Amino acid sequence: MITFTVVCKKNELIEEVKNSLFKELGEELELNTVIERSSVESHLFYEIPQFVLFDLDDPEIDAVSIIREIAPEPLLFDVRILAVAKDADDSNLNIPGIFSIMTPLQVKTLLPHLVRILNSNQQLLLQTGLFRELGHQGSLVIKNDPLMLEAYAELVSNFLYRDNLIDIQAKYGLKFALVELLMNAVEHGNCEIGYREKTEWLEDGNDIVDLIKEKCKNPFVDAKRVILKYEIGERESYFSVCDEGKGFDTTTLPNPDDMLTAMELHGRGIFMSRVYVKKLSYNEQGNEARFSIEHLENSKRTIPKGFLDSRVIDFKPGDLVFQENEKSNTLYYIIGGEFEVFTNNKVLATLNNTNIFLGEMSFLLGNRRTATIRAKSNGHLVAISASEWMQAVQKYPYYGIFLSRLLAKKLAEQSHF
Repeated sequence: MITFTVVCKKNELIEEVKNSLFKELGEELELNTVIERSSVESHLFYEIPQFVLFDLDDPEIDAVSIIREIAPEPLLFDVRILAVAKDADDSNLNIPGIFSIMTPLQVKTLLPHLVRILNSNQQLLLQTGLFRELGHQGSLVIKNDPLMLEAYAELVSNFLYRDNLIDIQAKYGLKFALVELLMNAVEHGNCEIGYREKTEWLEDGNDIVDLIKEKCKNPFVDAKRVILKYEIGERESYFSVCDEGKGFDTTTLPNPDDMLTAMELHGRGIFMSRVYVKKLSYNEQGNEARFSIEHLENSKRTIPKGFLDSRVIDFKPGDLVFQENEKSNTLYYIIGGEFEVFTNNKVLATLNNTNIFLGEMSFLLGNRRTATIRAKSNGHLVAISASEWMQAVQKYPYYGIFLSRLLAKKLAEQSHF
């Protein structure tokens, strides 16, 4: 089931969203609408939909301020924020937190395609899980699909953010650079679309996505892939984007020290990418871009706003968080790292920040701990006392609803009826 929320007052736009999504997804879709600004935040925390679509053109809703408020909230990381705007290409709409912006005319065609791609790659977009499986060094093979490129860019940037390695500004800078470099690899590399051909196509009012589709009707082009390689180190992460094209003359790249090139259409994306990442360079053939991004030394940006004043505890491999049968007087929010769950000296599970909390069941019930938790890697937890939890819930009532839903989901997963 795909859960989708529309934040909009325009009946015609709501109907267009409903018709386009139900036509493609049918019974797979559960759709809700929110028309009051005051109800948006509580709805998102209670329902936690997979997707939420905002109408950026409605001043009464003031979607931009809502998005800026909820985007950094870790409890809503898995909610994909989409938006509709008449001027979707306006550079002023580059708002951190929005996964994709489309025009009202694109809702019919682009929206269902985007939702299906992101939903089919939900496991990828859980960020941490994929990288835990592949390790901190590996590669991802990507098709010539512009929407898929955004999904992978979101995957990588959110992983570093959720693991507390970069802040929110660096996250969106990294995503911008990845989308730009991946798109260049598809357009100019695999599809061999030249600058003049692209310019003429766009000046005729066409979409670059359609030109890529035309090129990919050729089986030889369609079979080409983009390889995104990564290596996550202690102080920096390193990336490379490689295509299967002929390459290009790298001497034609804009001069990174010449601010006038930022005003030119050709090469603007690469120029801006240099602003967001470090050491951007190309191989001699011109079909592989390499760059890095620096990590933060310390950050609380992945901590929910209700717990920013709570104590953060650092753990090394082998450190105990708590032991079985101990009195449970603390709830733990997982910032980063992996933690093993033991009972009778047997490992039952390994938890990371996709699990959000540790010890919530015994904490809320006032019972003793039912298992031992030990750090498997370097990790960081927020220790939340009973009084701190109550203060947070009083200030942000939806925190209580959020945790209740997590517990209900956990109980449902543990039952077999």
